[in-house]
Amino acid sequence: MNATQLLNDIEQLPTEAQHQIEDFIAFIKSRYQSTNKTKLSDEEFVGMWSDRPEITKGDKEIDPAELFSIWDGQPRDLSNIRKVAWQRSELE
Repeated sequence: MNATQLLNDIEQLPTEAQHQIEDFIAFIKSRYQSTNKTKLSDEEFVGMWSDRPEITKGDKEIDPAELFSIWDGQPRDLSNIRKVAWQRSELE
């Protein structure tokens, strides 16, 4: 099937089917374009940790309070995590 025949076939379909084909083409394009991945070091998420010290096994120079300060005042066990999450969802 050539491109002209394919285009003619698509044009003969109902509008909803044409939208489905459009979505499918976008999905296929994104799937094949994902092979052009950026370097991990260029990812924003990775960069947010760039100021954190490296941890090696047996490293006694690192202060655990410094590493885990983001969890200060946050629930640390599953039952309390659920309670906090449910309270937030009830407020929304």
